[in-house]
Amino acid sequence: MAARLLKSLQPLASKSVSTPALISKRWKPTSAKYDQCLLNAPETKITTLQNGVRVATEDSGLPSCTVGLWVEAGSRYESDRTNGVANLLEHLAYRGTSTRSQADIVKDIEGIGAHLNSYTGREQTAFYAKASAQDAEKVLDVVADILQNSKFDQGDIDAERKVIHQELQEVETDLQQVILDYLHATAFQGTPLARSIYGSTKNIKYR
Repeated sequence: MAARLLKSLQPLASKSVSTPALISKRWKPTSAKYDQCLLNAPETKITTLQNGVRVATEDSGLPSCTVGLWVEAGSRYESDRTNGVANLLEHLAYRGTSTRSQADIVKDIEGIGAHLNSYTGREQTAFYAKASAQDAEKVLDVVADILQNSKFDQGDIDAERKVIHQELQEVETDLQQVILDYLHATAFQGTPLARSIYGSTKNIKYR
């Protein structure tokens, strides 16, 4: 695998070395300074609720909003035995809750023209929705519902294991992702950060 990766990167390396003049001509420095950019950015206010949840809010003055929940439950907090659990739970969140079916979640989000998404990383798992500013409360209710009231039926767990197994096979053909995983495995040897967010094939096995 490593030899194939290095071989595939050789044409890219030769191109980048042979055309430095083109890169330098196309790049033009901007006059904006870092402190000026900060002054133009909306202020971020941090509020801590009584239950310990930290809330970060920004008012950009735009008619749209992004509402999300970032949970400190990434792959770095997993063991060899549980590696991949955070990613599995993220997948299961859309399978339905005690108050909404999978179809209801889709209807409530798409019915107001919103967009619901999520991702799992090594540091955290995030669930967020983009919508019109007037629908902020509605999308927050959906995001909070899938995070707090998700149902974990055995049938859904087996189905999502199969989906993740297919994703893992696709990732193994993505050279950029493979290189990043090898980089983490090398730079953070012997630590949880060295593990993939998808988990091992052994952990993902499905019926």
